Amino acid sequence: MTSSLKRLGYGGAAVVDGVQVLFTSAGFDTAKTPSYQTPLDISPTLVSRSKVLHADGVEAYTGTVSLDVTQNFMDILTVAKLFARRYKFSFGFNDGENTKGMLNCYVTSLTVSGAAGGLLTSTLAVISASSWATPSPFLVPDSYIGFQGGDPDNIPKGYWQSGNTNVREWTLTMTQDTVPCYTNQDVKTPRYIRVGMVTYSLQVTTYEQLYPYGAVTTSDNIGISTSAFTLTGVLMAEGNTFNGPSDLGGYTHTFETAADAATGSGAVIIT
Repeated sequence: MTSSLKRLGYGGAAVVDGVQVLFTSAGFDTAKTPSYQTPLDISPTLVSRSKVLHADGVEAYTGTVSLDVTQNFMDILTVAKLFARRYKFSFGFNDGENTKGMLNCYVTSLTVSGAAGGLLTSTLAVISASSWATPSPFLVPDSYIGFQGGDPDNIPKGYWQSGNTNVREWTLTMTQDTVPCYTNQDVKTPRYIRVGMVTYSLQVTTYEQLYPYGAVTTSDNIGISTSAFTLTGVLMAEGNTFNGPSDLGGYTHTFETAADAATGSGAVIIT
């Protein structure tokens, strides 16, 4: 008899901060920033050059991973870890054949989103002063264990497990300014990564208007909360969307804050 059991097609595995995540894509890059000089005078009789290479500059190492959110990933999606400013962690993935990894990463951007009819998804972008290694300095399983071991914490979460009945879609975004810094030396590895400001933003689309237009201005503070987080910030934008007669219209709201994040009652609180 043919089995009716269906397995999702996840290949390889990824580990973020020691936790195995259900990744859908990942990659590493070396971002080179050479130093150029602009000539002060260019003779008409010579070949025109707008800039001249002066030094090799600095090389930074970046990585990205997209994943379906599981409870294991939620365990590190806290203000004590990934949502914290200057938090360092490791990141690596196995494509089914080889393992590559990166140590001492900083978050440059982190998004978590949910939309009706889909799964909760996240995209994480990182930067490090240390090059990604081949092979990886730490072990990453060559397959995702959630569908083999039956661990319920490794099962992807559906959108219906987030928001409420009036929320159509939402996206929580953290951005962190990072700049590779180096001294005038032969090596191109950054001396360190300078970490600047952190900004948290929440975009929510609701099926109903939350308040009359004009009742809240962009200078007013707004508080919005779910079972996972609470954000108190400034209303940056609001609007109305409609995609035709087959679509239910939506009302968009964007909140932003650049202050510290804290925890309370088991939730992420950004104020």
